[in-house]
Amino acid sequence: MSNRLDELQYLDEKYLIDTLSRLLKIPTHVPLGPNTLMEADDPVLVHYVQEVIRPELMRIGAYEVIEAPLNQLIVRMGRGETDQKLLVMVYTPTQHANLMDDPFSGKIAIPQGTRYNEPCIFGQGASQNKAHMAAMLTVLKLMVDRKIDLSGTLFFAVNNEGRSSHHCTDAILSALDTNPKAAVLAIGTDMKISLGNRGRVDVYIHVKGKPTHSSDPDSGLSAIDGAFRVMKRLEKLDPKEEHPLLGRQRLLVYQIVYEPIAPHTLPGKAKLTLDRRLLPGDDPDRIVTDIREVIGDLSPYKIEVEKGVTMLPALVDENEAIVQVLKEASRQIRGKPCATEYARGTFDAGGLTSKKIPAVMFGASGGRGGILGEDFVCLREVIEEARMLGFAIMNMLG
Repeated sequence: MSNRLDELQYLDEKYLIDTLSRLLKIPTHVPLGPNTLMEADDPVLVHYVQEVIRPELMRIGAYEVIEAPLNQLIVRMGRGETDQKLLVMVYTPTQHANLMDDPFSGKIAIPQGTRYNEPCIFGQGASQNKAHMAAMLTVLKLMVDRKIDLSGTLFFAVNNEGRSSHHCTDAILSALDTNPKAAVLAIGTDMKISLGNRGRVDVYIHVKGKPTHSSDPDSGLSAIDGAFRVMKRLEKLDPKEEHPLLGRQRLLVYQIVYEPIAPHTLPGKAKLTLDRRLLPGDDPDRIVTDIREVIGDLSPYKIEVEKGVTMLPALVDENEAIVQVLKEASRQIRGKPCATEYARGTFDAGGLTSKKIPAVMFGASGGRGGILGEDFVCLREVIEEARMLGFAIMNMLG
């Protein structure tokens, strides 16, 4: 263990900070608007993956790159002489901090009115993905520079999931010979180990009426009224089952889009997007059927109920090796074990745990002002994250 800690002293902190600042100046965000899903081959992500990340991997000497479907890259390191295989994934789309004043500054400053009285780095995506990309690039650079030998296999994946599904992770696994023994999803968790989360299925309800001028509402069929009737019927569904660790099921409408939007015009179409949180054992198809049945006939409106994107719930036992090695990494590097948590949101870990791959989430985060406000990470914690990931990789893969 001492040799591994000695190697971590050579982690290139200047490279980490410089790389993170540079990444934060490159847009990878989902634009505001009703289309919240980002395709893996969106030109923004193609540029980021192929013209920023790939050349950087070559520059630091991480040459063994596996091409994965959906514009994704996997770096392989290690001799593969044991069956120990660890997957570390970092994501590329940025979905939050949409109202930052200066989202692509990459500036370093001490944030006012926060718990941090030390240098932090600012930019959209800092805590969601950019900090973790910089941390893992720095870990890979350390391993190349120091010629660190792994008897097992490390897979570092650049994951383009921006559609709230597991399609990108499935594509990454399809490019590997065998599934990894464990996985770390590097994402902002406030330096805690996230052991699980609820899943989610989106349900789309299409309401079709007839547009008309607002001066003569009786000559048409306003989709606004139709959407209201749908929501009233949905009140009959009140899922209340609760998991002791993950929380309770929920069903709510989180987006309504009307068309056409024209001067003094009552729209003829509405699309309601429902968010139904999933617990282990929930059947997304059954949920869609229940929603369709509770709405029933809404004549004279025409109604269509459609299953949307789905992410599965995740749950990992605290005794799993990946959890224990991250806790030990925290003890050695931060002087205390990592806290564990069960995240309130829905993430990609369920795509792996559903395949019997223990997958935890871990990483530095900061930010303030809620989901739309300022995004930043503490430089000290990003450096600690890189050291902890390096420690975990060397200890698990020998």
